[in-house]
Amino acid sequence: MGDFDNTKRAIGVGKLDDSQRKDMFNKFKSAGGEVIKEKTPPKEDDSKRNRPEPKVRQSTVSRGGDEGRSGSRGGSASSGGNPSKQDSNSYKSQADSKAQYEKEISSFGARFSIKLKCWLARVTSFGSSDLTPKFMHDFSIRGKQALIELQYSGNELLANQQYSPQLSKALDRINPLLVELLAMGQKLYNGPELTDITEPIMTAPESPVAIERVKNQFYSLFKRMYILYPYQETLKKSFSQAYDELQKLEGKPSLIYANKKRKVLQEIDTLFDGFFDRLYLVVLRAENKNIPLISRYMENLLGITQEEKPGQRKSGENVPGGKPVETKEERDAEASAKEDEKKEEEEVPLSKEQAYGLRLMQMYSIPKLRKKFDPKNEYANIPDSDKALLALFYFYEFDDEYSFVMTTKKIDIKPGSINGVKVDYRQKMLDIYESTRTIIDQFRIYHDILRELEKHKANPGANYIEASKKLTGIEQKRTGQSRTVRMAIKEFSLKSRDSLLTLIKDMKGKKEIVANMNDILTLDSMESRKRLNKKPVKQCIMESYCYLLALHDRIETGDLFGGLVELTPEQMKSSFGVDTEAAKETGSPDASDLENETQAEGNQTNIESKDQETSATQATDTQTNDSFDDLSDDDILPTGNPF
Repeated sequence: MGDFDNTKRAIGVGKLDDSQRKDMFNKFKSAGGEVIKEKTPPKEDDSKRNRPEPKVRQSTVSRGGDEGRSGSRGGSASSGGNPSKQDSNSYKSQADSKAQYEKEISSFGARFSIKLKCWLARVTSFGSSDLTPKFMHDFSIRGKQALIELQYSGNELLANQQYSPQLSKALDRINPLLVELLAMGQKLYNGPELTDITEPIMTAPESPVAIERVKNQFYSLFKRMYILYPYQETLKKSFSQAYDELQKLEGKPSLIYANKKRKVLQEIDTLFDGFFDRLYLVVLRAENKNIPLISRYMENLLGITQEEKPGQRKSGENVPGGKPVETKEERDAEASAKEDEKKEEEEVPLSKEQAYGLRLMQMYSIPKLRKKFDPKNEYANIPDSDKALLALFYFYEFDDEYSFVMTTKKIDIKPGSINGVKVDYRQKMLDIYESTRTIIDQFRIYHDILRELEKHKANPGANYIEASKKLTGIEQKRTGQSRTVRMAIKEFSLKSRDSLLTLIKDMKGKKEIVANMNDILTLDSMESRKRLNKKPVKQCIMESYCYLLALHDRIETGDLFGGLVELTPEQMKSSFGVDTEAAKETGSPDASDLENETQAEGNQTNIESKDQETSATQATDTQTNDSFDDLSDDDILPTGNPF
């Protein structure tokens, strides 16, 4: 074929028209030329034709005539004629691969590996999924402190009305991601969530914690840390750069910001180098599957979406998690909204029992409580706003004035039965009262911690860093022990309240347990000063119940609740009317003074005339026990002034 092509080019066939081509053909033929056919391809080319050809050549070269073309059409129809079958096969293969993957990560070897890792890291024991006390204590102290530090630093940088807008603009010029990471680091702290995690170990310091009890809280925290895990170094850079910008804006000495940067960077390392891996082990132990840390499976388990990952914020947008600059109108609207909320809270009606119990608790001011229950001034180093101290004083008040209803034999309490089982209600209340020793012991521990804190503040030492670490550790111990004291008092008040409620329901119903509920309870000379002396048994039980109800509610959801160890100034004013210092300076008489005067007058009356005492008692009972005349009513409460 090459010779023919050369001849064609030499003759110039491409430049000839049809007539010229015909003349040239006739000349060749007259000169003796012959027309020959193209040689057939050699046999060895058949093997090459039978080889699979590339798709490009098959689409451009036709081989085999009509049969080949029809066969090709039939093949394409068979390959694309049933897409649903292909889809089902694809889904089936995906399901099979997923089942195989699940089998691998939950196999015996995988589970054994998880148990071994958790045991070596001291997260759980080898044979149990309960979290060890050591891990829980470590998290409640070091982990919680690190989260608090990140929130504090984030608030300082992002919630500063004066400097935050300028600071965020400066960081946006570098990279909008810096501000976004600051906000996400700030959001790692979640107060109620951490309280739920640390409460079990604070209540029972030596007991393991069931993993199911804190599983959801740990998952939520791990999810927020997991999102930030690939950005640890950028997060550190965000805080460092932010404090550098804040220094330019505030103009304070650089040493202040250097200490703040060092502190927050240490806490970031504490979280991601010290606790992240252990939280990962908690997730593995809870799931009982050896899930890879960086995997789509882990992201799906934690419920992480693309919108939650860093990189969504654009330059100039509002700071996530921070507080935007407010106008005067917005501040006024917010203030009015807070006032409305406060009014709504004040308008929430209390039950009659709770309101009556609060009146009983308000008889003494804080100075009078100190005078009555701390005559030796042993707790002078504890501030009046200390929640543990106030809870202890209110417990002492119940113990002094009301607890005898649980122990005295002058109240005739008959055994009862529940579902055919005999119940000794008197012994049950005695057992509850015996648990009060725990409250005293726990408060002694709390008092020792406060002494240790006082000594450390007086002599912190020359090493600032070590002194700061020790101070933080002692304050953490104080916070935990304060909660332990209050939880012990709350548990006692709850059990005692429920036992007295059983008696009250019986007095309003079958009247089988309290045999002498209408008798006047007269105490011996040593106890005659008690507030419930000379009152009917039913009223003594009811007033004790009301006091316990109010005490429990104040620790459960009221002013004595929460992670802070002291009342805020606003709480002091709302609970006691005036600040503690103002109360000490004024020394104005309170309800306790009036009560003492009334008792003194009553004692003088007793000396003058026993008959007058009896008539006065009857008159008092008539004034204060109107609602006891009909025990079928919903409330068994005295009316009028109980004091």
